[in-house]
Amino acid sequence: MSRTRLSLLLLLVPALLASRCKKDDPPPDDTLDVETLDPSVKLQVVSIDPAWGEALRPFKATLYGAGFQDGAKVSFGLVQAAKVTFRDENTLIVAVPPLEIGQVDITVRNPDGTEATLRRGLTVTEPQVQVTMNCDSATLYFELDSSALRSEDRAKLGEMAPCLSKRPGRVRLEGHCDSRGTTEYNLALGQRRADSVRDYLIGLGVSPDRLSTISYGEERPAVTGSGEGVWAKNRRVELKVTN
Repeated sequence: MSRTRLSLLLLLVPALLASRCKKDDPPPDDTLDVETLDPSVKLQVVSIDPAWGEALRPFKATLYGAGFQDGAKVSFGLVQAAKVTFRDENTLIVAVPPLEIGQVDITVRNPDGTEATLRRGLTVTEPQVQVTMNCDSATLYFELDSSALRSEDRAKLGEMAPCLSKRPGRVRLEGHCDSRGTTEYNLALGQRRADSVRDYLIGLGVSPDRLSTISYGEERPAVTGSGEGVWAKNRRVELKVTN
């Protein structure tokens, strides 16, 4: 065999071997060998807005998360919400029930039995009392020769009592009368009127240690003159909060 033919054969052999190897190899698999993903979304409770509320006061809040179902139930600690509105799988509108002070777990239970909890998701604080002029002062009026509170004034004191209980300072009750009657009688009647308001406030929960009374009788009229229109404005107790 000539040297030229031998060289050509040596060049062709590797190529033939490579071609046979390619034919023997299995065809490539274009599919990825990965675990099939579960398309379902797991139930999650992510947040609530607002994230705080006042103790013993119900309010409406929005609960955010994933996997919520129509008919889901929501509990705040051991207390279940009376009303839950399903908006979509990520949103629930909840009527938060009255709760005690503290941090509360929020649990969602779907109709299919799944549940999830947001630990310490809601903070419940003391009620915030708004101090207004109606809490700082008030005037209560009385019938002739009477120290009995009228129904409208009992209602007014009932509205003021929670504010007065939280408001710092002392509550001064000043009893007054119209100009008829003796000085001694009017001083005693003014005191009875002030004491009547004091006793009613104590019954509403205002501390007696913060209440003081005094009678001015007829000495400090709100309006001067005579006649029923004037006298009616002078038969009164003035409530004043002092620091």
